[in-house]
Amino acid sequence: MKEKLVIYWARRDFRLRDNRALLSAVLNAKKENIKFLPVFIIEPYMTQGNPKEQFGYPSRYFLSKAIPLFSKNFKQFLLIKEKPASFFLKLAKTYELEIYVNEDVYPDFYKQLKKIKNSSINIKLFRDQITVDKNTKTSMKDIYSVFTPFKKAVWQSFINEKEDKIPSFEGLSFFNPENFKFKTLNPKNQKEILALFSDKESILIDSEVINLKDILNTNRNLENNYFSEEEALNHFRKFLKNKLSKYDEKRDYLDNENTSRMSLALAWGLVSSRTLVKLIQKHFKKNFENPLSFLESDKGPLQFISELIWREFYKYLLFHNPNLLNKPFQKKFENIKWINQKEALERFKLWIKGETGYAIVDAAMNELQATGYMHNRARMIVSSILTKNLGVSWLWGQEYFREMLIDLDEASNNGGWQWGASVGADPKPIRIFNPYLQASNYDPDNVYQNKWLSKEYLTNPPKPIIEHKDARELALERYGLSKNIKNRNY
Repeated sequence: MKEKLVIYWARRDFRLRDNRALLSAVLNAKKENIKFLPVFIIEPYMTQGNPKEQFGYPSRYFLSKAIPLFSKNFKQFLLIKEKPASFFLKLAKTYELEIYVNEDVYPDFYKQLKKIKNSSINIKLFRDQITVDKNTKTSMKDIYSVFTPFKKAVWQSFINEKEDKIPSFEGLSFFNPENFKFKTLNPKNQKEILALFSDKESILIDSEVINLKDILNTNRNLENNYFSEEEALNHFRKFLKNKLSKYDEKRDYLDNENTSRMSLALAWGLVSSRTLVKLIQKHFKKNFENPLSFLESDKGPLQFISELIWREFYKYLLFHNPNLLNKPFQKKFENIKWINQKEALERFKLWIKGETGYAIVDAAMNELQATGYMHNRARMIVSSILTKNLGVSWLWGQEYFREMLIDLDEASNNGGWQWGASVGADPKPIRIFNPYLQASNYDPDNVYQNKWLSKEYLTNPPKPIIEHKDARELALERYGLSKNIKNRNY
């Protein structure tokens, strides 16, 4: 008879607090007196730096830092390099497995899940990355395609969602991975984990591989991030105390960071959205079920929760439309005539290098190069400029961000790029950001631009690739919205 084994499969949930799969796994292992083992699986595609299966270097770096910190919470922790389904199938030959995992929205997760279930392995799923009901429908039984009605539909359930407690490991019997007859990795050694990963940085644009190390001109510093649940919560508590009340007024300003910087924590599950909502409710002690009870001058927490629901909305859309990573939500924009390939590549590389001639754009691109992060307002600006002003496909921009962001969330990245390109779930026909007006509005004293642009750039700025006034008219033509449509060879 096979020995029973309870597995907690950590994926993008490096936390103890409000971790539904972890709590259930621990409680059941104790109840049934079954040995327990937390597992993180480094999949082969994560290590290779292969642009066909994008997993960017900042993501690889994050794992090398986060895994050792998370594994310290447990008496035993298994780290292995393998494909999840094949690993669990191999393990099931010797042990009777009961796997606990938090659900995701990405197509590959469900492919792995199907293989595991088809092998009659007991695997239990828990709603996590998306808190709201994935099957939320309109009154016409359709999937929501506009954010505001979606937010109204899910608001009550979202703010009232239960937050689970931290599991107690007292009385829990851990399984020792040294008993396995296959190679395991040391989960506590950051250098050894980082050595597993390729340091390649490249992207695949149509059929061309672009080696980013050949064109990036800023040294990376990914150390200036948090990598643990404790650090993330401490960071949020400071934001909650000092900045959240005025979040709605100040969040878009680039010159003074007034955002929570929780995108990293949410992307990797260092905290859950439910925990953030409960901390907000506890701090402000207001009736969040009735947003109308808030004064106009004190709507920061409402705006922040609204932004959390934006993340839910993008996951909801991706779950129901897996092809969104490659196709626009609005089918009428599937055949936009972007500029010709040769010119597009030239402009795209200048955009990557921060040499578009639009200072606010170039500052933002330099910030991304240096830190693996970009302010959300800046993300909107650079995506609009790439697609509208430069006439380059949003898919290219999405791919570059996939490689570069340390806080990458595929659904939010995709939703943001489709929004910026005006091809996504968005009721407005087209948004064309004026880079000069955006700089004036959100970096009025040039603090952000001065920080991220070189002295040489500030002294002798390059001319814009294309003047904004001309670019605007070309964009309207490209999207079929110009009153003076001409037959151009883009």
